[in-house]
This record gives sequence, C-alpha cells and structure tokens, in this order.
Amino acid sequence: MIATTTLKSVFLVLFGLSTVWLIKILIKQEFENLFRALVVAVLLGAALFFLQQTKLETISWKNIKQVVIPERDLALAYVKDEGRQGDMRFVRYTFPTPTGQEGSLLGIGPPLKLTLDPNGRNYNITDIEPINRVLAYLGLPKINSAVKELSSITGKLSDVNYYRWDDYERGVLTVERGLCQNKDSLNRYPCIVSITLQTRS
Repeated sequence: MIATTTLKSVFLVLFGLSTVWLIKILIKQEFENLFRALVVAVLLGAALFFLQQTKLETISWKNIKQVVIPERDLALAYVKDEGRQGDMRFVRYTFPTPTGQEGSLLGIGPPLKLTLDPNGRNYNITDIEPINRVLAYLGLPKINSAVKELSSITGKLSDVNYYRWDDYERGVLTVERGLCQNKDSLNRYPCIVSITLQTRS
C-alpha cells in the first residue's frame, strides 16, 4: 500500500513531464510520436484525476483493480428467519443450495477468502471485504476486523466452520462456512452458508 499523497506527487511530476514531451513534439513537428504522447498524457491525467477525487488515504493494487475492473453487483438468494433463544433474539440469513439439489453439501453462497492457520487445522478470515459486501447487500453494518475460526479459540469441534464477532455493532454476528460449487466451472470454493445476528431483547 502506498500513501495517496505520495502517489499524487509522483503522477503530478509524470503528467508534467508528459506535457513537456507533448509540447516538444508539436514544436519539432515529430508527428509520428504524437499519438503515443497523447495516450501517455491522457492515462496519467486520468490517474491524477482519480487520486485527486479519492478519499482513500492509501492506495493498493486491490483499490486500482476495483476501479479498472469493478465487481459486479451481488444478486443473492437467501432465506431470512427470525426467532428467540432464551433472552436473545436472532435473525438468520441462510443461502440455500440450488433447486433440485436438496441434501447436497454444495451450495452457491457468497465466497470467503481464507488463510490456513499456522496450526494447520483451521482456516482464518483475513480479507473482510467479501463479507462486508454481503452485509451491505443484507442492509447490515460492516465488520471492522478479521477473525480466526471459532474452534481455534474455543477448542470445541462443534465450532469448526464458524466465525464470530462479539463486538459487532448490533450484537453478536456469526458467519457459518461451507463448501460451494461454481455452476459454470464446477470449481469448489469456501463460501458463506449462513449469517446470524444475535441481540439481547
């Protein structure tokens, strides 16, 4: 990641140099290089404009990729259940398996980005952006930090495939992991099976 102010300075200098190059080409009538100079100046100008408009304090390759190749809008099918467990109220969003595949372990839920824990047994969430996209789609606040797989914290086998945020803005947020399959490529990937929000009544 690079500071936005640093990039602004770099691109400002480069844009200035490209402008000088363009003027030099026009003065010397080196028209064979005119198109190339115009392309460079336009690209640098567009980059400089983006840096002037952005509110990000730092820029990463991920930010650049999102601008050049924006992610498609989500279109998720889910089932919403509400209920109570003791003094806790819960709302659960479940991403079901495709029609005609009842009983299948493979769903089509939103993907998760995970990293193998040093213990070699658990998978931890390191990139929260995929989860935040889903939360925004559901109309819920975003999470602020990555977490480890719950079983690596509690030591319980029943907590495998679960990730929990006890400090979530609206209560306790739990994400359940599953295995999904891309219907086009047949590739399997870790995905979100359900999201549960618990709040005290």
